Amino acid sequence: MERRGAGLPGRRGPRAARRPAGGTPAGVRFSAVVGDAVQHHTGGAGTAAGDGDAVSFAVRTAVVLAWSGLVAGYLVADRVAVLRGRTSWPSVRTASWLSGALLGLVVSVGPVASAAGNSFTAHMAVHLVLGMLVPLLLVLGAPMTLVLRAVPVHAGRRLAGLAGSPPLRILTHPVTALVLSIMPMALLYRDGSALALLHDPVAGPVLHVHFVASGALFAYAVVGVDPQPHRASVTLRAGAILVSIAAHGMIAKHLYSLAGAAGMPDGTAGAAQLMYYGGDAVHALLLVVFCLQVYRRTGRAGRRAGASFSGSASGRVV
Repeated sequence: MERRGAGLPGRRGPRAARRPAGGTPAGVRFSAVVGDAVQHHTGGAGTAAGDGDAVSFAVRTAVVLAWSGLVAGYLVADRVAVLRGRTSWPSVRTASWLSGALLGLVVSVGPVASAAGNSFTAHMAVHLVLGMLVPLLLVLGAPMTLVLRAVPVHAGRRLAGLAGSPPLRILTHPVTALVLSIMPMALLYRDGSALALLHDPVAGPVLHVHFVASGALFAYAVVGVDPQPHRASVTLRAGAILVSIAAHGMIAKHLYSLAGAAGMPDGTAGAAQLMYYGGDAVHALLLVVFCLQVYRRTGRAGRRAGASFSGSASGRVV
């Protein structure tokens, strides 16, 4: 990514001296950018310090319970499947799911979450983890397949039918999943005006949920290992991944160009670079998974075709 003098951390270009009417001066701390919104939505500095603490505690508790619930639910489903006489569940899938859930918990509460509230670069790291890495790990855990193993047959058939319903077919299409993943991110980082939403007591957690949900939806659409009755073609899924890579790159470059502009926090350039290169790293992992899946499916199809040809040839009368 091309470096620009005005966009480097700790330097001020000509734009840094301008203060838009009613705006925020350039180069302010990330916590200052979002602080006014937090104070406003928690009732002000005086009366609502206690209310704000109560809201924060409630949000943190809900986050911990949500991630813990994902871990517990997965392990319970695995145990129920064993009790129903199913074969052993692959440990790599369990490890993938647990890694995703625990990683999501680590970056959502505690020191990492606190750092993300004061540093734009730390926030971007959390965004990459919640929006890309955690969803990929969760999807590779194959939770739907595990649930189908744990529930009775009639319930499993209903769930399988629901997965193939027209609304879910549209929702899990690679193009739909790509739009739901990219567009909100582009709007969030368009000009810095929406950054205050990240620390709103309601909008902030909702955005984090969206990061995980949209990332999981996209990962499922392109590399999902769970049942997918109407899976898109290899070409379409590969194209969606390439468009996602390009879109992330363009958004990161646009964010980098805003470094030093009025209303943008310190560390914008570093956050943009992390978004660019960190996003590429996770996309590379996604491509590796995609290529392995295609290779395995192609190899199995080739072996079946070879076995069929050998069987037909051996049955000929000479």
